[in-house]
Amino acid sequence: MLASMQLLKQLFGASEPCEHLPESVPAAQANQCQACGSGFNVRLCATCGHVGCCDSQAGHARSHANVTGHPVIYANPQGGGFTWCYPHNRYL
Repeated sequence: MLASMQLLKQLFGASEPCEHLPESVPAAQANQCQACGSGFNVRLCATCGHVGCCDSQAGHARSHANVTGHPVIYANPQGGGFTWCYPHNRYL
């Protein structure tokens, strides 16, 4: 388990530890925002694979996080950008 956490940190550029970062990466449930259909700047929920649009659009990724309590998102497609922790309000 610890090895997979370290691998995720390396893949997603985590510089500081975060207890919210899951140990595995879920498969994306869609290739566009599941709420509005946008395919631009979509985010992947690191807990369940839900796909939502970013805050610069309708903010469906953040809405999903607020409703479910799922704290971390990845830029989607996964591995193509950043990892964000909502509770810490920072990139990992």
